[in-house]
Amino acid sequence: MTDLPDFPWPFPWPDHEPNPTPVKAWAQYEDGSLGAVTVTGGELPALARPGRYIPHDEYQLLIAEMTATRNARLEAMGEEEAARQTREYNDLTKAGITEETARRLSGYTGPGAA
Repeated sequence: MTDLPDFPWPFPWPDHEPNPTPVKAWAQYEDGSLGAVTVTGGELPALARPGRYIPHDEYQLLIAEMTATRNARLEAMGEEEAARQTREYNDLTKAGITEETARRLSGYTGPGAA
């Protein structure tokens, strides 16, 4: 067996942090999208695309705004789809198509034809 050098303990060196504490930063990019960067040891890198680092509070506010906008759009799309289904169902039944077939073709699931 070979002789190993006498290394100081704790290895590698007393001023070395073996498991550096991760640092998390939040970013808003030029296109409005958001992201998070986690760095273990060292400084925050330059962003890979145009943007800026932002405080966590601003990040949370922007996430809340994006979520509210998304939910409002999904609700509007649902209402538009329901109106389309109702309109198609009524048109099909007025054209003499049986209710069962009109429901299947339009996707309508509400009450019977008015």
